[in-house]
Amino acid sequence: MTANTQADLTDYQTELGQTIGDISRAWRHQMNQRLKPFGLNLSTRQVLLQLHRHPGGLMQHDLARRLGIESPTLVRLLDILEEKEWIQRTVSSDDKRRKYAVLTSKANEQLKIIEKLSKELRAEMMQGLSISEIESSTQLMRKMKNNLLSD
Repeated sequence: MTANTQADLTDYQTELGQTIGDISRAWRHQMNQRLKPFGLNLSTRQVLLQLHRHPGGLMQHDLARRLGIESPTLVRLLDILEEKEWIQRTVSSDDKRRKYAVLTSKANEQLKIIEKLSKELRAEMMQGLSISEIESSTQLMRKMKNNLLSD
């Protein structure tokens, strides 16, 4: 590989990395703007979606790990969601130190809103992309994710 080719590769890698960051920030901004009128934000969305995927509930420690946040941050989010009666925290019957978070039936309306807004934003973001472009991009992103997680 020539020095010029290596420089081009580095430039493309840099641009791709920056673009991924830009897309992530734009997604968060747009999603927060759309969720705000419903008393939601991206953080509460993530908690509700994780709990929806685990109907039996999740231990707070596991939920924090899945979301990539610290336990004190999660506790604040759970306090907000519990106040709105969208989640309930229960203590494990076999270990009183372990707390589980579970969705309540009141969260169902928020989940419908989240699903609708997410679907709309995804469609806007991918407007004009062909199925093959989406498929190729997904494979590329999976490969990059696996490279990061292979440590």
